[in-house]
Amino acid sequence: MEERIYEIIKSWAGVSTWHTHHPMDQERFSVAMHNLITELGSSIDIECFQNALRRHASNNVDILGNPEHWDDLIDKHTINAEMIFTYESVR
Repeated sequence: MEERIYEIIKSWAGVSTWHTHHPMDQERFSVAMHNLITELGSSIDIECFQNALRRHASNNVDILGNPEHWDDLIDKHTINAEMIFTYESVR
């Protein structure tokens, strides 16, 4: 499942600015969440999501800096994704 999540979120997390609050990055995040839920449902293993996002982050070392900074960004986006998955599962 992690590999498929990695591929689905590539259109968002594969962009070097994925972690910003820029409207285009926010839109890519929304589209990626929609695509994940459409293809895999809302019961996505959040650890698989986090691991897939971490893999993308490791491809943007020049932009993100040291790994300690990644942790905060990855945690924040993982929590956002988990809230979306939870919301979709109770709808």
